[in-house]
Amino acid sequence: MKILSCVFIFIATLSTCLSTSKVRRVLKFGDSIEDYIMFNPDMEQFTEQFSICSWVRKVRPAGNYLYWFHYATESSVSEIRMTDHGHSKMFNGPSLNKVDQLAITPCPWFHYCMSWSASSASADVYFNGTKVGSITTPPGRELATGGSLVLGQRQSEAGDIYTVNGGRPFGGELYKLNIFSKKLTAGEVSEMHRAGISSDVERKQGQYRQLKWENIIQQPRNGNVQLVNTDFAEDDRACQVKASLAYVEKQLANARQELNMMNAGKLLDQTQSELREAKIELEATRADLGQRLSQAQSELELTRIELEETELELEACFEEKSWSPWDILNHQCFFNSVLSEEKIASLNKVWERLESFKGVTVTKDLIAFLKDDDTGKDLCEV
Repeated sequence: MKILSCVFIFIATLSTCLSTSKVRRVLKFGDSIEDYIMFNPDMEQFTEQFSICSWVRKVRPAGNYLYWFHYATESSVSEIRMTDHGHSKMFNGPSLNKVDQLAITPCPWFHYCMSWSASSASADVYFNGTKVGSITTPPGRELATGGSLVLGQRQSEAGDIYTVNGGRPFGGELYKLNIFSKKLTAGEVSEMHRAGISSDVERKQGQYRQLKWENIIQQPRNGNVQLVNTDFAEDDRACQVKASLAYVEKQLANARQELNMMNAGKLLDQTQSELREAKIELEATRADLGQRLSQAQSELELTRIELEETELELEACFEEKSWSPWDILNHQCFFNSVLSEEKIASLNKVWERLESFKGVTVTKDLIAFLKDDDTGKDLCEV
């Protein structure tokens, strides 16, 4: 609430300010591939040296490589090109990338200059009056002529607009774009910036100002490109308000994020508590299963011991018992009965029956066969 109150007071204060600035006409570009200015300027006076200077206003918040200046020839599609976020290139060679250093944001106007000469084989790039880097060009290389200049878009080749993925539309604003037929010094560029956007300091260059702003705005405009009246002081105030609102939105977003994190923290605490309870139950179940398993193992061990003892007893029983042919007399047919001639004759009859099986292996099947035979069935009846 404190942030919102400060912003509202700030906006109210701005609204009471009186503006004494002049209203100027700027080029305002749409953000589609159809919104640009294309013409074929005479570049003969810039072949050995030039300086391109303009006030630029970035409007589109998203998207890189949005071209506000692109000069292309048949032999060099990137003869000169500049974007609204700090990227410059010359002669199809290495580019100067100052995107991260400059961190250009939408809304504020900034002053941009590229100053080059064939004798120095170098193009100096200035941002708001300060040199931010240089582009080295091949020794003896001069600017190619006969090309097409496009403002507000990128060219795929000389005279053709780049249309891949929606092209690279600038979508911003330009003011006081001039091309000078000399390599401006650092002091001259700095003076242009210090004098401000509403000054006419560039007119001091007189004869060197060859491609003039007042001529550029007369070129045919394609699509949604408008020449609009702008009060720079009002623009600055609008930018400040917009920046303040953006700051408030960021603070609100951070607050929402913190709230979500707090809610997530509560949910996490609840989940951790449930996990702890589940862990306790799991440990209790594991302990119970362990106890049962231990008991089952003890019972199994006792059973194994009993089986071993029984097996030992059986082995001892078999070892102690010696078999004798006379064990047949223990059968109920003979035991405790008189051994008569008839019983002896019956036994002899059985043994004589075995004579017919001489040489045959005694198996369960043989024993079963003999039991089914009539011989010896009446043994107990004698």
